[in-house]
Amino acid sequence: MPKKFTLKEKEIIRNILIEKGRELFSNYGLKKTSITELTNAAGIAQGSFYNFFDSKEELYFEILELEESNSEQFLEEILKSSPSAKEAIRKIIKATFTLFETNPLIRRIYDSTDYELMIRKLPPEKLENHQIGDTFRVLNTIMSMQQKNELINTQPEVIAGLLRAIAISYFHQNEIGTEIFPEVIDLLADIVAEGLVKEKPKIAGSGD
Repeated sequence: MPKKFTLKEKEIIRNILIEKGRELFSNYGLKKTSITELTNAAGIAQGSFYNFFDSKEELYFEILELEESNSEQFLEEILKSSPSAKEAIRKIIKATFTLFETNPLIRRIYDSTDYELMIRKLPPEKLENHQIGDTFRVLNTIMSMQQKNELINTQPEVIAGLLRAIAISYFHQNEIGTEIFPEVIDLLADIVAEGLVKEKPKIAGSGD
C-alpha cells in the first residue's frame, strides 16, 4: 500500500524534488536524469514520485517556470533603472547574456534538446499558457517606458523573436570571435535600440 504523506511531508518532499531536479537537469539534462535519482534524494520510493508530478517532464517544466519567473524579476529590476525605452532595450539585451552566464538551466534550455523532449509529455493547454506569458511581460514593461518623444511600431511578437535570435548568438561565440564578442553585443544592442525606437514626428504648432 502506497505510503501516505502529511501536508508538511508533501511540502518538504516537493521542495527537495524541485531543488534536486534543478541540480540534475542543469548538469545532465532531461534525458540523462532518472526518476530514481530524484526520489533517492527525497528519500521516497520511485512510485511515490507520481504523487507529486505526472512525469519528470512536468517537474522540469515547473522548475523552468520558477527559473523564468526569477529571471523576469531580475530583468524588470534592470528595466526600472532605465530612463527610456531605448535604454531599456540596450540593457535587456546585455542582461540576457548575464543570465546565461549565471543560470545553467536557462542556458541549457536554449542549447539542448531538453525543451523539445519536455513538451512531448506536457498537456497542450499548459504549454500554451506558458508560451503566451513568456517574454511578453518584460516586453510590456519596455513598451510602458516609452517617453513622449519615443515610438515603437514593431509588433511585440517580432521584438520577442528578435530578442530570442540575439540570445542564441551566445552559443556561437567561437564563430563570432570570443575576444570580440562583448564588443559585438554592445554594438548590436545600440543598433537594435536605435532601430526599434523611433522619434515621434513633431506636430505642427506643438510646443513640445
